[in-house]
Amino acid sequence: MRQQPGSRACGGWSRRALLLTTGLVVAGCGQQERPRLRDEGSQSTGEPTKQALQALLDRRAEALRQGDEAAFLADLNHSDAKLVQAQKLLFDNLRKLKLTTFGYIAEQAIGTPEGEVHRFTPVQEVVQLTADAGPGGVAPASSFRYSLARRDGRLVITEILPLTRDNADEMGAYGLRGDAPWHLSPLTVHHVDNACLIGDASVPDLQRYADAARGEIRHVESLWGDRLRFPGHVLFLTRDAENYRRWYGLGGSSNFKPEIEGFQIPQQGVRQNGDVYQDQYAGSRVVVNLKNIAAIGDDPRRVIRHEVAHSVGARVTALSPGGWVLGAPTWAVEGFARWAEQVNDRPYLNSRVAAGAFRGAVPTSKDFYDRDASFKYALSSTVFYFVERTKGRTAAVEFYASVIKYNDTEGEPLVQTPIFNAVCKRVLGMTSSAFTQQWATFVRSGA
Repeated sequence: MRQQPGSRACGGWSRRALLLTTGLVVAGCGQQERPRLRDEGSQSTGEPTKQALQALLDRRAEALRQGDEAAFLADLNHSDAKLVQAQKLLFDNLRKLKLTTFGYIAEQAIGTPEGEVHRFTPVQEVVQLTADAGPGGVAPASSFRYSLARRDGRLVITEILPLTRDNADEMGAYGLRGDAPWHLSPLTVHHVDNACLIGDASVPDLQRYADAARGEIRHVESLWGDRLRFPGHVLFLTRDAENYRRWYGLGGSSNFKPEIEGFQIPQQGVRQNGDVYQDQYAGSRVVVNLKNIAAIGDDPRRVIRHEVAHSVGARVTALSPGGWVLGAPTWAVEGFARWAEQVNDRPYLNSRVAAGAFRGAVPTSKDFYDRDASFKYALSSTVFYFVERTKGRTAAVEFYASVIKYNDTEGEPLVQTPIFNAVCKRVLGMTSSAFTQQWATFVRSGA
């Protein structure tokens, strides 16, 4: 997430909230025995089966891959104009993207008859872009409820309901939400090098930002070096406040601040059998609000650089299911991105230190965004300025890449663990206590 120290955008999502909204996954559910759908009958009895649903979904997936819109829409209930229009929108948007994998997985779905309609939950819609990469066939996905009924002697889809934070309990499903922008808004797409820039109708000048993004992405990738990362970057741009709230459910959090300039949303994925993968992210998405950037006179290039700095490390970032696991240390996540911007926060920071705001420790993840977030951003960036000053730029990046492999947990921040001490010894050649003392001196020195 990107905000400007001292600006009015001084709140936002906690790292925990950001991860929870990416995928509503119960910790450990990947290891639980899942109920299996019994065979509910055959086509001849008029009762839809999971196997019949999968065959229908496979036809739709192949139609999209072949660019056959009529075939993609053929199995819909065409008396429902809203359903047809929503799927036309999806087809049009996805055909503009560079897809590695597209398909549907119904293996985990549970079928429930409701009169003449059979509802299947969850159906995973797999959309893997060339910018994504997951281990062992894992790909980004979204969860939906599909409803089937027999009309004029054939099975048709009567409803496709995306999983959201609000309807998860009602649907009885906890998976990866179906709120990607390609389901919600007509999109324009520009491909620049290994980046995909995507805008809605409020960004008729998308090409301008595509050109700007090229330089920022190259800068961050050069900084990251040959460390593990996703093959590319996916950035959504908008000036539309409603789209900003809807895309990836950003506005659904109680502590969402509509004036924040941008968010990075890591993507969980599923295995080929539909199991949600719990060990590593499968992709990354960035959402940037150009209207907010203009409102405070900020530079969109710096915002893009900040969010891409989040994305470049997302593949090695520890995945957090939420709860008592708070995610990778927020001081590292936000501090590194702020450092990558190379913005001079020192005058502001020195004034806050002189006023007694600094207590000699890095900010905690649990309340990082709750209050005084501007100071915490600036303070966190000094960790990497300190490492760069003492050990060099490569060491600063390596320190970040090493730290984000681990999560903060409730009651035990990473900086208090033996793992952090080991990272400090390996990368910095000093103990964690020595690092903290020397860094605190650096902060107070005003350098």
